[in-house]
Amino acid sequence: MTEFWRRTEDNSWNGDAERTHGNRVSPFHAAKPLAPWSRAFSPRLFIRGQSNFEELQSAAVSHLDRAVEEHVRAVTGHAGMIPVDLECALDVGVEVFLLSEGCAVEPSRIAAVWRHSLRTGYLAALIASNQGSSQRMVWQSFVGGVLHDIGMLVFLTQQPEVFTMVVEIAQSRGCDLSVVERRILGCTHGESGATFLARWGVDEALLAIVAFHDNPFKFPHGAFGSLTAVYAANLIEGGGVPQDGDGGIGREGEAYLTRLGLWNHLPLWQGWMKSLQQLTIH
Repeated sequence: MTEFWRRTEDNSWNGDAERTHGNRVSPFHAAKPLAPWSRAFSPRLFIRGQSNFEELQSAAVSHLDRAVEEHVRAVTGHAGMIPVDLECALDVGVEVFLLSEGCAVEPSRIAAVWRHSLRTGYLAALIASNQGSSQRMVWQSFVGGVLHDIGMLVFLTQQPEVFTMVVEIAQSRGCDLSVVERRILGCTHGESGATFLARWGVDEALLAIVAFHDNPFKFPHGAFGSLTAVYAANLIEGGGVPQDGDGGIGREGEAYLTRLGLWNHLPLWQGWMKSLQQLTIH
């Protein structure tokens, strides 16, 4: 981790609204213009992870809450209670999905990202648990999976026509989505999501998951972790936006999992898709 985070002098929010962590600062801080800021969210958004539930206590939120609650209960059976800070980060993600539903975006697109994200989170938690991970790492895998495509919501709500064009170009040319995103939008949806979440003080491990969920081999680490779990789950679940790398493992991915001694685990993990189908996602 120390190779990735830029060194700083203190351990607080500084005058430029950068979030630092133990003398390290995430490169996805608020001052770095990696992605368009979400004006659609800002009037109702939370402050540093505190959800505005007074305004959101309505039937509209119930279908998301029910789905999350069911999955949290399932993960609790493997890892115990969710840590408070990760629960706050999960609340942030649920609220962003809720607020996205109020934007001028095709509801089915938001629903597709939601279903994929929740399934990815649950499968990532199963993978982490199977690898003997700590309680915290299992929950990081779950929450990181739920949050991993949140940058797509930023793109969909702020530049729906442009992002639709980006996806269509990636599909028609057989290109990786992140390559086209960077060329046209200036950053990937992973970087966009990490930038967005860093504004609310989300844990640095979750920021790394969101930023590198499609390319974990670009993040310096030498052992299995929550990023690995989300990467594998994202591929296996395969229900995300086309050309997002979901559903297929390329040469780099195979080399990455082989290097970590995990390649032979894929058939087992793929077999767990039945567990996901048993849980209801609205």
